[in-house]
Amino acid sequence: MKKYIYIISWIVLGSLLALLAHAGMEIGYINYLLAQNIVPVNYGSFGGHYCALPVWLQSGLVAVGLFGGFLAGKYFYRVIYIEKRYHWKK
Repeated sequence: MKKYIYIISWIVLGSLLALLAHAGMEIGYINYLLAQNIVPVNYGSFGGHYCALPVWLQSGLVAVGLFGGFLAGKYFYRVIYIEKRYHWKK
């Protein structure tokens, strides 16, 4: 049970980091377009809200965040709980 909670926590962290990356990319893209005197085109997203990034990029960021969180959760669970390989242990 501890393993599943640990991996789910990493998946949540990965999705939150993907959300932050999405926000940073969108802000940079909108600022770039406005500096070039181009009006940004709004695409629909999963929640029905508007976004300047294409849908394939939005879904790719979500997938990378979820999959990366899953892989990181599996890796760090193995390192910390199975191999007990952490530097603060004497």
